[in-house]
Amino acid sequence: MNSAAVIDLSKSPHATVQPVAPGRVEVAEGFWDDRMRSMRSHGLERQFEQCELTGRLRNFERAAGRLEGEFEGRYYNDSDVYKWLEAASYALARAPSAALRARVDGVIEAIAAAQRPDGYINTYFSGPRTSWRYRNLTDEHELYCMGHLIQAGVAHRRSTGSDRLFEVVVRAAEHICETFGPESRPEPDGHPGIELALVELARETGNAAHLRQAVFFLDQRGADPPNLSGLHYHQDHAPVREQRDADGHSVRLTYLAAAMADAAMDTGEAEMLEASIRLWESAYERRAYVTGGLGSRYQGEAFGADYELPNDRAYAETCAAVGGIFWNARLLAATGDARYADWLETALYNGALVGVSPDGGEYFYANPLAADPQPTPDDQGGVHSSGAQQTVGGHQRQPWYDTACCPPNIARLLLSLAGYAYGVSPGALWVHQYLPGRVEATLPDGGFMTLRVATRYPWHGDVELMVEDAPDSPVDLRLRIPSWADGASLEVDGSREAVMPGSYAAMRGVWSAGTTVRLRLPMDVRLVASHPRVQANTGRAAIARGPLIYCIEATDHPESSLDTLVLGPNSDLEARDEPDLLGGLTTIRGSAGVAVQVRSDELYARFEGGKPELTGSTALTAIPYFAWANRTPGAMRVWIPYVDY
Repeated sequence: MNSAAVIDLSKSPHATVQPVAPGRVEVAEGFWDDRMRSMRSHGLERQFEQCELTGRLRNFERAAGRLEGEFEGRYYNDSDVYKWLEAASYALARAPSAALRARVDGVIEAIAAAQRPDGYINTYFSGPRTSWRYRNLTDEHELYCMGHLIQAGVAHRRSTGSDRLFEVVVRAAEHICETFGPESRPEPDGHPGIELALVELARETGNAAHLRQAVFFLDQRGADPPNLSGLHYHQDHAPVREQRDADGHSVRLTYLAAAMADAAMDTGEAEMLEASIRLWESAYERRAYVTGGLGSRYQGEAFGADYELPNDRAYAETCAAVGGIFWNARLLAATGDARYADWLETALYNGALVGVSPDGGEYFYANPLAADPQPTPDDQGGVHSSGAQQTVGGHQRQPWYDTACCPPNIARLLLSLAGYAYGVSPGALWVHQYLPGRVEATLPDGGFMTLRVATRYPWHGDVELMVEDAPDSPVDLRLRIPSWADGASLEVDGSREAVMPGSYAAMRGVWSAGTTVRLRLPMDVRLVASHPRVQANTGRAAIARGPLIYCIEATDHPESSLDTLVLGPNSDLEARDEPDLLGGLTTIRGSAGVAVQVRSDELYARFEGGKPELTGSTALTAIPYFAWANRTPGAMRVWIPYVDY
């Protein structure tokens, strides 16, 4: 496996924690290995087939003059091919495949043929539309598409050692640098993405012009007069350093703020990093779902106001959760603050993972926290231009979408996941996420450390880390203690160490081969309450265990409407391992009160003395939120009424 990092901060002078390259991380059998294997063996194949069926690949042949006919699909469809290439590159690094390599090489050849002599590439703006180039950067995604091309090229080079795609992306970047600048065109793209790409390209090429171009694009937002729309939707209402609230299109915001953190680690500009953190606090402290999902409004796929977090109308696009993971990873690298690793974990296991089926072949675009089998009225539902089903009723996984950003986005995340698990800093090895397997880490100030990790996380909370190799000098081993892990304990060679949830437990010493560290994270079932200002969840609780948020589905409760089920102190919720359910899950079993059923146009229950009238009790089964809608389509709830009888 190639040793290059997904985010290469080895030469970023202002990074606190450098990610360990995925090629240095072995993920052994277990939760994430199963999902990565499914994506490699099935998901990438299905996505490639869809790129063929929908004309995305034919568009490159047309742009190269090899095929007659009209462009097929939407003007930003090139980006889906690029994200697939990025994901496939990570797959090749982990598990070489002659068949996949041949496919990747064929796609790269088509892309190279479609590139114009000046470096520009976009299959929609070719042929008769060549004169339309850059006519509408606010809406038409040209730089966004080239940003994904650049990210694919960097990933392909780092994963395979080949420069074939990288040569294409360098020419594209040179074209961008020549075309946009203070003396030529000042506009950024309406959909951020190019900024992240150019920062990472600069790290690969060592060409400071690419970093300067990324910062230039960041600086063009909020201009007076506007370079884009001047709207919150495009994060164009104020200069990025002055923006305070997570506003507008949720995916765009995450990509923009991630790029701000990225640029700050290379330039050292504190004001840019502070602005990214300020936006993060708005997003994750006041506008995020318990699942790590972002974006509460279907209209504009956007953030709502503070604490505006409806459940059945949650948009929570899969791409927003993925973008949030990218953002959290960069803020974690910039600061070493455990809160970013905590939210990365929450979004990873819940808000992002819900976007893909266990076999890697079907997807969600939007991710509500409540769903019903009946469709809602057209004036509240309908189908978004993305092709995502917006009706609460009928919410089901699909193999593809008209706007198919989410499937290849979740693929590139899953197949690069090992690159987000560990970090290094001078004299320290950081464990951010608990994956069974092995890590080989070279410390920035010299020395080499190898750990073998054994765990059944997230189903079980015991983590055993055995030192296989370590330098002769002292090293800090920093283990993240999740914020939910009250009662966690840490033991080194029989000696207990104090730990604090929501921080990194740092153990310093000269480590000997064979030394074993045992971390025990409590896996008790928890009931989570919302902030009191989240009106949708008043009087309700969510079930959680470890990093997982749970939900209830109608298929497990055929005798009861989900809206009649009530949790209470006597629900006796317990975890149960079920190896034959959806590839192996830990469910939560217990009991729930059954409230009086009333007409749908009334409140869900009749209250007497401030409490709903109950007709009895019934068995309750909760499954991880990421696993819902993989059996019989039907109703689902994350937040359940709770009454202290």
